Amino acid sequence: MNDTYVEWLIERKTPGYAGILRIGAYALTALFVLLALFLGMPLLFLPGAGMAAACYFLLPRLEVEFEYLYLQRSLSIDSIFSKEKRKKAAEYDLDKMEIFAEEGAWQLDQYKNMALKTVDFTSGYPDRRRFVMVIREGGDGFKVLLEPDQNIVDAVKQIYPSKVFVK
Repeated sequence: MNDTYVEWLIERKTPGYAGILRIGAYALTALFVLLALFLGMPLLFLPGAGMAAACYFLLPRLEVEFEYLYLQRSLSIDSIFSKEKRKKAAEYDLDKMEIFAEEGAWQLDQYKNMALKTVDFTSGYPDRRRFVMVIREGGDGFKVLLEPDQNIVDAVKQIYPSKVFVK
């Protein structure tokens, strides 16, 4: 059996406040450290160290890319922060998928009023082609928002032709 492997990378829109937040966080960190050094107040090193840790761990999360990896009956999604730190965001067994449809397709109407947890792995740009995947895993239902390329759509449709719908 020939396994189909497709990968696709999308860059999430950086929030408008990211630059201001980044400058403010670095300035506040520097302020605490400088005050601790020049005023002889060693207790100010603690908030300075806390701010430095926040800058190191949280600021890279402002720039996110999603990498979709489709491998025969499985969709894995990784988050890549600031183009250097990778973390597995989700992995879905597509045998548990109920529908994979382009946003706005009438086949999704039956899922509008269901209590599903929404997970968004899209770029945030309104003009992009988005898909909705409804999947049940571990007793929970998920509405997964994606922006796959045509290769991923075709690969999923090849295995699950009755579950893939395009407008």
